[in-house]
Amino acid sequence: MNVSILTNNRTAFTLFILSAFNFGLLAIRIFTTESLFYGFLIWNLILAAAPMIISNWLAENPKACQNKMFFVCTAIWLLFLPNAPYIITDFLHFKNSDGMPDWFDLLLLMSFSWSGIAFGFLSIAEMHHIWETRFGVKTGWMFIISCCLLSGFGVYIGRFLRYNSWDIVSNPLELLTDIPLLLLQLRTIGFSLGYGVFLLLAYSFFKFNSAK
Repeated sequence: MNVSILTNNRTAFTLFILSAFNFGLLAIRIFTTESLFYGFLIWNLILAAAPMIISNWLAENPKACQNKMFFVCTAIWLLFLPNAPYIITDFLHFKNSDGMPDWFDLLLLMSFSWSGIAFGFLSIAEMHHIWETRFGVKTGWMFIISCCLLSGFGVYIGRFLRYNSWDIVSNPLELLTDIPLLLLQLRTIGFSLGYGVFLLLAYSFFKFNSAK
């Protein structure tokens, strides 16, 4: 039987405090500078939490893991998973402006980025457990490795081509036309492998060093 990560009160409370800290930092910045420049971080953090919400639903509904709906939910989860590591790339927006100290903006970006990564790791761990339970250890790891590498590619097309997770439904033809061309570009390959392998290694460290 699968157990939802959010049924752990300590985990849920920690995520709540971490999110509150993020919003507190952003509120201070907005109040001090009267600028909404980093307001997009709120939306990005919400998207980063989406895969965790999906995996949490699957864990709380074990019957869904026994029929075709499981694969549909897995596909939807995978579409939203890149939103978690994507938030790391928000450091590209860093600039010395609006009268805020550099250290504060770096703290703001680091806090939101770590929150997105935390959401992603918890979600990956949950899906990993679900897949291992149903298909075995080897298949579970193959699934996670594939998801991490695909997430690296997803971060790329989100950051540089500005595609969103829902474009697979709202704009599938353009998306599917661009993907084959991107796979031939060295920058795409390098970025996707770099971020994908980083996500896999960081998750592996998280998994092997977390409490059982």
